[in-house]
Amino acid sequence: MKILNKRVHIRVASGVASGALIFSIIASIVWFYISYHDEVDRSRNQIRQVITTVEQTASIAMYLGNKELAEEVLRGLEANDIISAARLTSQEGLSASFEGSGDLKQTDIAVIFPIKSPFNENEIVGDLLIYPNQQYIEDNAIALAKIQVIVLVLYSIIIAFLTLVIVNRILTEPLKNVANRFHLITPGDSTRIEIPFGHKHNEIGALVGDINHMLDAVNNQIDNERDLRSQTENLSKKFRFIFERASAGIGLIDATDHLIVANPALLRLLGQTFIVDTDRFSKTDFTAYFNDPQVIKEFIEEFWAKPGNQFSAVDIQLKHKVRATDRWVHCLFSKVEDINNPDDSLLEVVLYDITERAEREQNIIYEAEHDPITQLLNRRAGMTKLENSTMEAEKKERSFAVLMIDLDGFKHVNDTYGHDAGDKVIIEVAHRIKQFFRGSDVVARWGGDEFLIGFSYNPNYDTAVSDIATDLQFQISQPIQIGHEQTTAVGSSIGISLFPDNDTAVGPLIEQADEAMYYVKNNGKNFFHFYQREKVAAPANK
Repeated sequence: MKILNKRVHIRVASGVASGALIFSIIASIVWFYISYHDEVDRSRNQIRQVITTVEQTASIAMYLGNKELAEEVLRGLEANDIISAARLTSQEGLSASFEGSGDLKQTDIAVIFPIKSPFNENEIVGDLLIYPNQQYIEDNAIALAKIQVIVLVLYSIIIAFLTLVIVNRILTEPLKNVANRFHLITPGDSTRIEIPFGHKHNEIGALVGDINHMLDAVNNQIDNERDLRSQTENLSKKFRFIFERASAGIGLIDATDHLIVANPALLRLLGQTFIVDTDRFSKTDFTAYFNDPQVIKEFIEEFWAKPGNQFSAVDIQLKHKVRATDRWVHCLFSKVEDINNPDDSLLEVVLYDITERAEREQNIIYEAEHDPITQLLNRRAGMTKLENSTMEAEKKERSFAVLMIDLDGFKHVNDTYGHDAGDKVIIEVAHRIKQFFRGSDVVARWGGDEFLIGFSYNPNYDTAVSDIATDLQFQISQPIQIGHEQTTAVGSSIGISLFPDNDTAVGPLIEQADEAMYYVKNNGKNFFHFYQREKVAAPANK
């Protein structure tokens, strides 16, 4: 009964009446303003016309100096109600005036009309000073404006009343009857609405026809939905079966990165066990199941920020249990958006176990970047890491040292004991160098018996690089077991270049370290030397 309680026809009628009343008030104010100013302007024009009528007579009176004739002119002006006072003054001193019954106010403004000679238009013989009867003019203007406003208001009220009656009779009453009948019909009911009398061929008749067609369509839709419901239940069972038996992990993630839906395959991947504990994974942080949660969290944030419903994928390592092998998965993300509620959008994630493929790829990458004998970075990978390290040092304003190491006496070992012994020496020296530096430092095999080292240091410690080079040479010079209780030893010639003291580019830094290393080789070997643009005598650490 909500439609009856709201009484649409009363609301429509009230709206029309209110609109007419507002229009009448605004129109009355505007019309009053216009009428008032029109009447004031008309009165002023009337004064100008009166002056034009007596101007010739006044001109003769001023020219002749005839006061009687001048007073006759003023009596003609005095008979006019719109003039309250006037004065004629000639150039020769003649003056005549009159003042009405009303007292002049200080705020009254006089209008001065110059009187020209009757025989020479360029000669002024006197002035006519006129005081308009401002009160009379305003009273007339207001009276006329009020009459026009009253007529306009009455006209608006009559039009509004007729509009209310016509709208209520022709529009609101039939619509109210249609709405009340429609409200009584329930879905599936065969009852239909009758078209109101006299409205069969207009918009109300078309509306009733459309409502009846809609009711027929609703009944058909209800029958179809009954059939579709059974079909949907069957499809739901099939999709549920596919979801639960899928080999790929499938889940839904909300905007806070919490896993809200997961199939058994996904739970097995995340839990790394065939024992599925659904409660354990309910509303848990999806990123917490990865070895590096921050990486997957940033990836998801960037994916949320992308426009549209795009797909995005990433290969990432899962967090493994104690004594469990590393597991790698391929994560495919897509958005599940709700158009009506964008804030309730979800992410669909599909996970594939790619551990074997990832291991193969890692082995291929490792073999491509590492020396097969020493397992240090090869020349190409060392160059790449050195470039990245110098860029990082420049970005963070750090000092960086590049060392070029060449083994002294290695050729003698190869020639005396054979290449197998030489390989053992290279492997042992590489092991000693690698243990001497951090994982973030650059340690690469540059050539046969050459090694390249790059590391950051504290420039406030003057002998930091010298101390490292000294200790490194000492470690390299220790005896090396080559088999059958035989040992040998090698020395090292080390050239050093500094970033940014010597240069900031990787290529020149390596060339400078290499040049400093050859300086050592040519000056007795087995010491280290810092690159200088002008070579000096070998230092005391020889």
